[in-house]
Amino acid sequence: MIFFLSFLVWMMASTSMNLENLIFAVIAASFSWFVGRRVIPTGNAIGVIKAILFNIPKAIMQAFKMLLTTQVFSTSETPSPKNRMEEFGKIVSITLTPEELVVFKEKNILVIHEVRKR
Repeated sequence: MIFFLSFLVWMMASTSMNLENLIFAVIAASFSWFVGRRVIPTGNAIGVIKAILFNIPKAIMQAFKMLLTTQVFSTSETPSPKNRMEEFGKIVSITLTPEELVVFKEKNILVIHEVRKR
């Protein structure tokens, strides 16, 4: 997927469709694919996407609620998943909601700053 998207972006950015641009697009896409394999953690990517999509309606409702009520700040803690990919999905789904923001991770616990109504 990384190779295909990188290749597509490079070909859209090129000014003309010639052999040199095609070869360079393949080289650049191969480099992106190689770096992506080393940097992006493996795991349950489908589960992460489902968790993020599941939290979108919650985020929209919280955004409207924040506009209409007085807010107070507080903190809470939640256990951090062991898998890096699941942890990434949890952090994105938390920061997607306007009432919550992950501040830092401490000893496998995510410390969350929250905005709550009085």
